[in-house]
Amino acid sequence: MKQNLLLLSILLLGACAMDQRSSGPPASPLMTDTLLNTGCGDLLDDYETFSLLDKEGRRQMLKNLSGIWGITHDHCGQLRLALLLSHPEQSDKDRQKALKLLKGLLSGEELRDPGAHRLAKFMGDQLQQIRAQKLKTLELRHQLKAQQAISRQLSAELATLQTQIQQLKNIEQNINEKERYIITPSTDNATPDSP
Repeated sequence: MKQNLLLLSILLLGACAMDQRSSGPPASPLMTDTLLNTGCGDLLDDYETFSLLDKEGRRQMLKNLSGIWGITHDHCGQLRLALLLSHPEQSDKDRQKALKLLKGLLSGEELRDPGAHRLAKFMGDQLQQIRAQKLKTLELRHQLKAQQAISRQLSAELATLQTQIQQLKNIEQNINEKERYIITPSTDNATPDSP
């Protein structure tokens, strides 16, 4: 989860970085501000504050925001709630709620702010990628368990075969000893030659 936060930070920093090879003019502070300005206040400050809270504090903040959004149903509250629900410390269930909120935002007509629309689209894409990765990880875990079961079964069969081989070696050794006894009789049973 921390990797996702790091990835988000890198993507945001990368988006703000200017490619030296581009022929366009350097980005003005106004242009850079509009990339993150959603008209909803500073969402990143809210996210940072949320990140610093303990589990109970995050739960309380989400409860408060949910209550406010339940009354106002404004796109800023919906976006803010989705952003906080998508936090890496939140459960998969919360991230599913965030994705649902974002899909609702993107499908509705009330999200006219281009900055908020871009942020909602970006977050939705990230959450879908996280979900796809989790499903892939789950599938790989199932495959690993199946392979481990096969490996255990093969190990048990190998142990059985090794035991059978050892038993056959013991039988072979017994047969060889009996053959030697028959071919070269023991000196105990031999009668002394008479002169």
